[in-house]
Amino acid sequence: MSDYVIEARKLKKVFYIDTEKVEALKGVDFFAEKGKIVGVMGPSGSGKTTLLHILGTIDVPTEGNVFIDKQDVLKLNEKQLARFRNKKIGFVFQFHNLLPEFTALENVMLPALLYGKDKKKAEEKALNLLKQLGLEDRIHHKPPQLSGGQQQRVAIARAVINEPIVILADEPTGNLDSENSERVIQIFKELNQKKGITIVIATHDPQIANFCHMVYYMKDGKIVDIYT
Repeated sequence: MSDYVIEARKLKKVFYIDTEKVEALKGVDFFAEKGKIVGVMGPSGSGKTTLLHILGTIDVPTEGNVFIDKQDVLKLNEKQLARFRNKKIGFVFQFHNLLPEFTALENVMLPALLYGKDKKKAEEKALNLLKQLGLEDRIHHKPPQLSGGQQQRVAIARAVINEPIVILADEPTGNLDSENSERVIQIFKELNQKKGITIVIATHDPQIANFCHMVYYMKDGKIVDIYT
């Protein structure tokens, strides 16, 4: 039996813009082994984000199969899928996607509360995560009061609070300066090495590609190369 935590086969995704047919994915096979860091690179419009959204169960393919932790996620109903996603998958986006009306602490707590965790325990865990990421003096600040690098660290804390088996990151250093990019890279390395989390990162950043165990290169909705 394979030790893949993610298995996606023959993924196709078709969009229609007005009457124009757009093939975002054209039969993509993607695999990520447990405890590995996998990069997805390619030019803008190559299908990287579409692939991540399908792997993260945010979107569904037009054709194909997706297994996460051996679970056929396309067979789950909406309620089952929401619970599965909240527990098994952590997301880190380029633009953070933090809720602006909530503090850093509240943003990090939210996935745990949605999963049904006791509020006191969720707060304690969120506080510990923020301290580990050097944000203990920012816990009561709201996103507009935080720098880009600080917001991204809050987003990473939020992504890991439910101890997911997979983190999906879409251009996580895209809007950061070199110092903050390096800090985010180090955080991902530690999460992978210390917690064994499988991480899939869509990126243009060669720095990130350098620490991945393997890299898929996409072009025009297809995997055209794999580097190991």
